[in-house]
Amino acid sequence: MGLIEELHAAKKKSPMGNGKINFFKYMHEIEEALNQGYTAMDIWTLLHNKGELQIKYNQFSVYVRKYIKEKNDE
Repeated sequence: MGLIEELHAAKKKSPMGNGKINFFKYMHEIEEALNQGYTAMDIWTLLHNKGELQIKYNQFSVYVRKYIKEKNDE
């Protein structure tokens, strides 16, 4: 297998980008939990410990601000 093919195969296996995809998968539940008074840290900790969200908390909080909080401020 050549270099390009190996790079292409490695990119398909890479989890990069899966964090945002998984965030969107749970976005409505995250929003509902926030509305019920749970903190972003509580939500991230649970999803991270379950292996459902493999991003760091700071990136999670960016997604919460960008896709949930700003949407609600409109």
